[in-house]
Amino acid sequence: MSIVKFQNFSGIKNEKHTPRAIADVDMKNGYAVVIKFEDGIEKACLPTGDEVKGDLWFVHNTITTPELDNYDDFVIKAGKPVRAFNFENSKREIIEVSGDLVTTKVAINDVLVANKKGLYEKITDATGYKISLKVVGNNTVGGKGYDCVIVTE
Repeated sequence: MSIVKFQNFSGIKNEKHTPRAIADVDMKNGYAVVIKFEDGIEKACLPTGDEVKGDLWFVHNTITTPELDNYDDFVIKAGKPVRAFNFENSKREIIEVSGDLVTTKVAINDVLVANKKGLYEKITDATGYKISLKVVGNNTVGGKGYDCVIVTE
């Protein structure tokens, strides 16, 4: 089950999100996206090029399709609204990241950054990245997941 979520209420209380960005491609909860404004419309797009080093948001839509047998099957289709939460606004908050969103093997104290597919990968030096996630613990979100502190420049 793909998901990124706040671990505690302070993250939810202080968050900044947009409920009206439109997905430019099919995506799942937890994906890292950039919000672009084109012709007066907010678009949630997977980061390209140096956008992975800039201002990022994570997708967290409420699953409103009871006909799903498995939450792993939940996909936000291109052209549908995305609820995106701003990482920078939530600096120092702990988020829980499901393991299926992490593309590399990680351990506690490793640092994760977003990649161009909207997923997260380990990096040795996050210098130049506006947003990074420091792994501070393990959890069972989505089977195997990670507790991460949001770090901003």
